[in-house]
Amino acid sequence: MDASNKLQRVELLNYTKASGEELVGLAVELIEDVNGGVQVQVLMDSNVVSGVNVVAMQQGGCCE
Repeated sequence: MDASNKLQRVELLNYTKASGEELVGLAVELIEDVNGGVQVQVLMDSNVVSGVNVVAMQQGGCCE
């Protein structure tokens, strides 16, 4: 398996508990799909993040 097929994890939001322990509040994991594209998994701590929406991006001109 080459580097492009390895799971990549990106931590977007971390927080620190009163005890000083640092935790991940929001992260995404990305891996290249063998059929093309990228698979994405969103990891969230419900004590920090109230919800996640997935919205398709519009590419190209917006006002044709």
